[in-house]
Amino acid sequence: MALVFEHAGYRQVVATPHTVPGTKWMPSPATIREQIAELKKAIRYESLHLTVLPGAEIALGPQVPDLLEQGVIQSLVDNSYVLIEPPFQRLPMGWKQFFFELKSKGFTPLLAHPERCEQLTDKPKLFEDLVSMEIYLQVNWGSFLGHHGSKAKIAAFYLASRGYIHCLATDSHRPDQHFVDSLEHGAATVEKFVGPKNLDLLARGNPLRVLRGEPLVDMDVEDIRSEAKRRRLWGIF
Repeated sequence: MALVFEHAGYRQVVATPHTVPGTKWMPSPATIREQIAELKKAIRYESLHLTVLPGAEIALGPQVPDLLEQGVIQSLVDNSYVLIEPPFQRLPMGWKQFFFELKSKGFTPLLAHPERCEQLTDKPKLFEDLVSMEIYLQVNWGSFLGHHGSKAKIAAFYLASRGYIHCLATDSHRPDQHFVDSLEHGAATVEKFVGPKNLDLLARGNPLRVLRGEPLVDMDVEDIRSEAKRRRLWGIF
């Protein structure tokens, strides 16, 4: 996977193993760092230059804020950012309180692939609620290409049209997913819709801000509207 990432043009990636509190899928920060150290040895052996940083994709659950505060589960790059994965069907009861507690403890939530949560796609106003709560949204490249179904594709374009996206991610799990081709195609698709400046923000600018622990920048909505109108892509809705 490191080889695939490097060939795709990446120089830094964050390893985000699934973390589900209360299950066997709960690697400790120490375990994640140990595994990354082993990976770095292999990367050097292969004469690659990719930098791999520690992180986790944490399932949304009520115990997460306390576990993060206790240092039991891994944040992104050891700063305030945490990558939170919502359920694919419905958000749990009390999800607004969850984010309130997370932020009150000094953590900055980045919500992974919200376009793939059925409840959110069925009730787009919930996206507005998330943004109004200053929850950053990360969308998968593949969603713009229909890799996760038509509803996720429509939701991805909806979020882009509103300027609600803050980062784009590969969500890669295996080296045989051929996400490099998807990345190139996805980048071209996103650029046609939001323009090159917004694409650079989502693919490079804001991800770097996450690594640095800095606030993220919103998309330029005027660029979206002018680019979408010029390319006549509004028909997707």
